Amino acid sequence: MEKNKKLKAQLPKGFRDNSEDSIDIRNQVINIIRNECEQFGFKNIETPALEYTEALGKFLPDVDRPSGGVFSFQDDDGQWLSMRYDLTAPLARYVAENYQFIPKPFKRYQFGSVWRNEKPGPGRYREFIQFDADAIGISNNYIDAELCVIVARIFKKIGFSENEYKIKYSSRIIWENLFKQIEIEDKQIPAVLRAVDKLDRVGINGVKDLLLKGREDQSGDFMEGVNLKNDQVNKILDFISNKNSKDDQLSSFEEYLQNYKDLPFEFDPTVVRGLEYYTGLVFEVELTTKVVNDKGKEVIFGSVAGGGRYDKLIARFGKEDVPATGISIGIDRLIYAIEQFDKIQSNKKPLIIIANLIPGQISNYLSIAEVVRDEGYACEIFYGSNNLSKQLKYSDKRKASLVIIIGEDEIKNKTISIKNLTVGKELSKNIDSREEWKELKAGQFIINKDDLIAELKKILG
Repeated sequence: MEKNKKLKAQLPKGFRDNSEDSIDIRNQVINIIRNECEQFGFKNIETPALEYTEALGKFLPDVDRPSGGVFSFQDDDGQWLSMRYDLTAPLARYVAENYQFIPKPFKRYQFGSVWRNEKPGPGRYREFIQFDADAIGISNNYIDAELCVIVARIFKKIGFSENEYKIKYSSRIIWENLFKQIEIEDKQIPAVLRAVDKLDRVGINGVKDLLLKGREDQSGDFMEGVNLKNDQVNKILDFISNKNSKDDQLSSFEEYLQNYKDLPFEFDPTVVRGLEYYTGLVFEVELTTKVVNDKGKEVIFGSVAGGGRYDKLIARFGKEDVPATGISIGIDRLIYAIEQFDKIQSNKKPLIIIANLIPGQISNYLSIAEVVRDEGYACEIFYGSNNLSKQLKYSDKRKASLVIIIGEDEIKNKTISIKNLTVGKELSKNIDSREEWKELKAGQFIINKDDLIAELKKILG
């Protein structure tokens, strides 16, 4: 770096910082999800952010980066490591490695960040938090339906009504039967499924282009097509519009769902999921409520969760085929939706700030702060300027609920002044002059020092 050249404070493309309110909402959402999973007998595990690259495999839906869609580096022993791009591939490694020790069936849930080295765009980040719930060792498709019911219960607890989302489902098997009929080559199948998976983004004509020669997006980037024949493409498009295709897995799945007729489930053959490791039932959760996008256009919010059956993934590690199924929720995308539709409010602890007005009184301020904290309240002592005006401005920016003020008069009289910032803001709306504001001291009152905790409980609960 050149001498005296200043560093530019800039986020890497495709990454973002999170605000306190978003983090608080995320924690509430995670608690809802955790409780639902544990009520259905799922247990929590964690796997590391890094895995050996070959253990992850190349299952990403969009391999449009030089490193195959993942962030990778070579360790000092020559082996390649990659940051996980989902939580399912690491789970397959975990199950294969610990197969003789884990109970079977094995039902687990997990939260964690995942990373994808893909082209960033609006709402498309290279790092995001996922939630997964998976069941290993169960071939009965009731468990696939159970996962979908768990997600429906989660959305209900968050506050989404049955007409604001739907859980769509289909099966890879009915697609495999179609591919045999129209003689699609095995090597073409992943690209065909990826093209169909883009239906909600590019529309039916976009899918048609991707199945034929290719498509240029709005940015000018060209995506190569599958180069199918016209009659093959037409039969695929006909299949998409036909909702009568079924198989044994779908029949069993729907038998379970008959017990939950109040929940918004819908068969949709266009649900294929982009990841290549799916082998049977697949499902997707879509928010049907509309939002305004970056261009001011009203659009359906779209997918926030998805999953399916992957009965052959664990066999990659030398095991026999092990039945497995799971579902994932994009936590960050779900939180964005929650904020857009105002489903959950930030629920931070009220903050109390102790003004630091008199040098040499730190012991007095600390003793009060400890009493307040012992009652379970968040409390902070201001350590900057002794100027009360500056401290009140800081407290306002911090969105504090109360400011405790202890000046010379308060020390002499064994009292405490409390400024209720929330009430003060309301009172100040009707005050016209600075003199009137100073006289009224909006929202401020004096109490005996011994009555502090009782007063806090009265104000904050």
